[in-house]
Amino acid sequence: MGVSRKAGALILVMAIFLISMVVFGLVMVVSIGVGHAVVLVDPVSRSISGPTLGPAYLIKAPWVTAVNIYYATDTFEDVIPSFSSDQLEMEIEVLARWSLDPEKIRDLYNNYPNLNYKEKVIESIMEETIRLITKNYTALETIEFRDVVRDKVETAVLQELDSEPSLAGAIMSFELDLKNIGYPENYTAAIEDKLVAQQQQIQAGFERGRILIIANATAQEIVIKAAGEAEAKVIEATATKEAIELVLESVGQSGNETRIAELYLWVQALQRIAPNVEIMIVGADGIPVLIPTNSTTP
Repeated sequence: MGVSRKAGALILVMAIFLISMVVFGLVMVVSIGVGHAVVLVDPVSRSISGPTLGPAYLIKAPWVTAVNIYYATDTFEDVIPSFSSDQLEMEIEVLARWSLDPEKIRDLYNNYPNLNYKEKVIESIMEETIRLITKNYTALETIEFRDVVRDKVETAVLQELDSEPSLAGAIMSFELDLKNIGYPENYTAAIEDKLVAQQQQIQAGFERGRILIIANATAQEIVIKAAGEAEAKVIEATATKEAIELVLESVGQSGNETRIAELYLWVQALQRIAPNVEIMIVGADGIPVLIPTNSTTP
């Protein structure tokens, strides 16, 4: 009797163990990280449940597929060949960022079970939109109006993404960074040469202006100096005239007015020639003899 009871207990334990193993085999635990969502695809019931957002744990049956979808910030980076309106080939380097609306994740998965929406839609829209916009600008305008080009590309891409039905409105917080516009080497060299020429032209203009200012100042200085000298001569002539008149007035009408005036002018000239001479003797023949007071006898 005791043996049969032990056998029964052992059978019960074994049965419970087998049932537990079957139940454990029928369920699986799925870990969901931050920024991720999981949709459960059941091929038996042909249903898609979820999404369940992380961080969380999810229990599923073994025949159910847990599809992990990253819905936080995703990126697309590429170099897109395009042409300007003057048919110059450019390499547009772009970086796009966006996130997915968790409420639209299941619809997005229905349309793209392989989750290749980035390659099939976003990349295609980016390439087509950039090429359509850049062809409206010359190569130089893409340099001068770089921010305008970037804003137009971002706005147009966002509109195309919003209107794309297969994306189910899942794209949100879209941002575009136009990182670089690459030009052919010969074109870049031509631009650099042009900038150098422009700088040289500006420098030449400054130099020309400086020379004109200096020349004008010099001319003004000469004019002012000449005017001053002319005015001084007028003043001197006036003073000389007045002095001669005073001399003539003191000697009266002697009939030698002309000779007296000549002598006065002669004395004035001698004073300019030899300003340090303090004694002058005029000979009978009219030849002056100048004897300085500071002279020494040899």
